[in-house]
Amino acid sequence: MADRAGWLDEMESELRALGQALEVPSPGDLTVAVRQRLTGQAAPNTGGHRHRPALGRIRGRLVWRAALVALITLLALLVATPQGRAVITHVFRFAGIELRQEPGPARPPGGRAALPGQRQMPLERARHQVSFPILVPAALGQPSQVVVSDGGRVVSLTYRRTPHGLVRVDEFAGYINQVVFEKLVHFSSVTRVRVDGTRALWVKGPQELLYVTRDGALAAASARLTTGNTLIWATRQVALRLEGNLSESAALVIADSAH
Repeated sequence: MADRAGWLDEMESELRALGQALEVPSPGDLTVAVRQRLTGQAAPNTGGHRHRPALGRIRGRLVWRAALVALITLLALLVATPQGRAVITHVFRFAGIELRQEPGPARPPGGRAALPGQRQMPLERARHQVSFPILVPAALGQPSQVVVSDGGRVVSLTYRRTPHGLVRVDEFAGYINQVVFEKLVHFSSVTRVRVDGTRALWVKGPQELLYVTRDGALAAASARLTTGNTLIWATRQVALRLEGNLSESAALVIADSAH
């Protein structure tokens, strides 16, 4: 069953990684105190104070207090900085696409949204223009149109005659740190699914989509409202986004057939 999408998992991973870097005072060797407690023996009294708490319990409380202070400090830093707020609530990156929960920029009036330097060409020629394999969903057949953009950075396959109406597939090299598209969403509309056994994201409803250039800037002329729903997934070499008036089950069938 699909569950709430991965930005929560990403946040948990970030917090775990930061938590591993925290330096917490060592509680020392509590082996003797624990063994005495299990056997019913009293811990040795030091300094002649009959009612002094066991040193192990004091150290234990100090450790927990130190960890609590560190956690509170960490959360305060996350909330206080733009990068921290992004980790918690606003930004999630997956398969070269940055999902951001905030209002998008105004779309340019008139004209059609376009990616930089886009060129239409036959599929076989397009295969020689890019550095990654172009996957074609067998469930859709041959695309009606193939467009290569930004010097071979992105390939877009358009299908006009399908049972689902207009369907679009964008493909690009699946580098880990690369961001190619920015999608403005409500995270409540994002769920986690699986394509061919690998993790994927299902985004319900039309969303704002923008192209991110090689230098990390947003291409304003690319801003558009997506059609229907979107499925995002990746293989070892290529990342893909499937867009159209598709149900989740139909989108997964199409994605599974991409070769």
